[in-house]
Amino acid sequence: MSSQILDRYRPLFNPGSIAVVGATDNVFKLGYHSLTAVTSSGYGGEVYPVNPRAGERIQGLPAYRSISELPRGVDLFVYAIPERQVVPSVREAVEMGGKAGVIFAGGFRETGPEGKRLQEELIGIADAGGMKLIGPNCIGIVNKQAKLNATFASPLAWFPEGNVSVVSQSGGMGNSILNEIMDEQVGISKFVSIGNRANVEFADMVEYLSEDPDTGVICLFIEGLDDGATFLDKARRASRRKPILVYTRGYTESSSKTALSHTGSVASSEAVYHGAFRQAGLLQVHSSSEMASAAKAISIGARLGGDGVFISTHSAGPVVAICDICERGGLRFPPLKAEVSRAIAEFVPEHAVAANPLDMFAFAWTDTSLYLRATDLALAQDDIHCAVAVFVTGGGAGPAFPSRDYAEIGRRHGKPVFICLITPCALAQDIADAQKEGVVAWSSPEKTGKALVDLYRLANLG
Repeated sequence: MSSQILDRYRPLFNPGSIAVVGATDNVFKLGYHSLTAVTSSGYGGEVYPVNPRAGERIQGLPAYRSISELPRGVDLFVYAIPERQVVPSVREAVEMGGKAGVIFAGGFRETGPEGKRLQEELIGIADAGGMKLIGPNCIGIVNKQAKLNATFASPLAWFPEGNVSVVSQSGGMGNSILNEIMDEQVGISKFVSIGNRANVEFADMVEYLSEDPDTGVICLFIEGLDDGATFLDKARRASRRKPILVYTRGYTESSSKTALSHTGSVASSEAVYHGAFRQAGLLQVHSSSEMASAAKAISIGARLGGDGVFISTHSAGPVVAICDICERGGLRFPPLKAEVSRAIAEFVPEHAVAANPLDMFAFAWTDTSLYLRATDLALAQDDIHCAVAVFVTGGGAGPAFPSRDYAEIGRRHGKPVFICLITPCALAQDIADAQKEGVVAWSSPEKTGKALVDLYRLANLG
């Protein structure tokens, strides 16, 4: 079954050849940017620009005046053309053996009855020919492992490669999530702007990504579902294999109207979604930032084996924020055992209280070994399941946190360790260095607290 699902979507995510319909040399046209996105990503297959008004070449590639002139069996068709041209072009591609398509144009079911009829006609043609369609009304797809950028945004190829895959009903929200993931210094595997969902639904994508060997975490942005039962059934099975994070919007009167006019989707009530997603084993988040922060932790491999947290710091304020968020989310900060407290008291400043949370004042900023010694002792407690170190970098002017040694302590105890590394984005190399050592690091106490709660919720789903 696994190979069948992967084979079904191979022409879409791993095409051997791509035709860009509407390709042009005119930089002010969508077809220019669509062809540039394909060719600038490092894609190694054949690329065929198609435009009835073309000369001999488009952007240096041999041009074709019609789809019928192409070699038979082109895998993927990228349509950068107006909606009135889409249906006949898809029909022609199906007749030429095309198996997958990406349609950027809007003007389909989101516009009303006539648009809905047009989309139904489009689906009928595609289904009859076995063609899988992304869109219409989307920005396309990316597969980093295949060096595929079938969008009209060349910069999407700049995102680092990783194991997080994002499927978004909205191209704009998809970009927002990708930007947050990039800010968290995590790589992506697949990006799918699913749009109006002609004949490829969220259910299909979670099924595919659950089998995809390059995907470790699945992130979804959903405005509405047409067939909730099928989605929940496939998502439930997929969530047993891989973590699935879901972010939904469209609950208020104004936002639901916008969703309807945007992709033709009608959202259900927030309470219904929340309960159904939980039963299916999906982790519901409430912002792009929260999704990226949690996806990062999961991607790097962090899992919580219980609710006990040890936290150490040289600055109390961020710990106050983290503790508030964590305790409201079900996590605890267990008291240190007497022998652990006595051992810590021997090396922390004399006016510090050897407790959990542990504030070691500015002494720990200049002598970062205090973090290591305290964490090593605390993680030996059975009721402490992870550790968090809060460290303010000083804008690059102070000492660096000893991430490698901190990570080794976590590995030795078999428990995850995290850092709230408060640093400006311009100096985020500290975060990158920490994550290379296998330590998940966030740049704010709010992100840290919320991500820890999400990891705890994920461990207790089902």
